[in-house]
Amino acid sequence: MRLLGLLLVLLFVSCTQREVIPPLSLETLDGSKVSLNQFKGKKIVLYVWSRTCAGHSEQLKLLNELAEKRKDLYIISYAVAMVREDVVKSYRDIGISPKFITVLDPEVKFNDYYRIVFLPSTYLFDEKGRFIKVYPGLPEDILSSLNSSSSNSLLLSSIASSGPTLISLPTKSWAFVKG
Repeated sequence: MRLLGLLLVLLFVSCTQREVIPPLSLETLDGSKVSLNQFKGKKIVLYVWSRTCAGHSEQLKLLNELAEKRKDLYIISYAVAMVREDVVKSYRDIGISPKFITVLDPEVKFNDYYRIVFLPSTYLFDEKGRFIKVYPGLPEDILSSLNSSSSNSLLLSSIASSGPTLISLPTKSWAFVKG
């Protein structure tokens, strides 16, 4: 019985999300190395996507517009299960010249820290790198709020919640679990 209790505790701990931005060192499109930890100091919008996920094309265009408007945020395109050439081709096919930061995670290491349930997904972190929320896709209400000058209220009020939360909003996202 004691062993069963220990196994349940270990399972719970291993399945919970971390509460800070992952300390991953990743490559950018230009070949330089960055650590996600270095993006503290501004709120972070981390858009996790792959070329095969539905809806990413339009959402990346919207993310690009957001990056042009909101210099007070780190807007990061987080490409999983792709190499540089795949990402460059995706941007070319979509017709954008990215104004946001792009990092590459061909091995999907992000999933070791935050379970990727939907692709695409948007993860929000505060200025100290603390996890706020995750959303399937790039929800319209979040995008609208981030586009407005009053978005601080949305992001700051989310911090006051009791902890990491996954909410479901209707989007064009596909379930994804690395297995």
